[in-house]
Amino acid sequence: MGNPSRRDALVTLAAAGLSAPALGAQEAYTPRVFASDDYELLAVLVDLIVPPSDTPGARQAGVHAIVDETLAARAQERAVVEAGLRRLRAAGFAGMTQPEQVAALSAYEQSSGEAKAFFETLKSLTVDAYYSTAIGLVEELGYKGNSYLAAFPGCAHDHAGEEAD
Repeated sequence: MGNPSRRDALVTLAAAGLSAPALGAQEAYTPRVFASDDYELLAVLVDLIVPPSDTPGARQAGVHAIVDETLAARAQERAVVEAGLRRLRAAGFAGMTQPEQVAALSAYEQSSGEAKAFFETLKSLTVDAYYSTAIGLVEELGYKGNSYLAAFPGCAHDHAGEEAD
């Protein structure tokens, strides 16, 4: 699959921007790629990848809608995710407890082949989408927008004994 091109990155940003109005009212969003049962499974998965903590998780941020929009424009990644969702359904993922679901995803992460490709694709889409939302970017990372520093204080921790690159 490789690294996304600049064009792919712009498509992702555009999709995130287009889906932003829908994210405030999740009930109003109609998935473009996934049937309702797969869309719900996608919502569970993104929340397992970026769970709620002191900030809302991926599901509450509307990441599943952003992933759906993104995959509408990316046929290859869409096929990988759809195949992974079918595998999870066949394994009874929806009926598992949350710890069992986490263990199943962890097994995908540690595996190889199609299962690993699915996990890596979904994780990448989830993280990219989460940190493009106000919840991820502003609430979690503290992004302040178009501001500047009068002075840059530099790194405050000790670098003694570290080798330079």
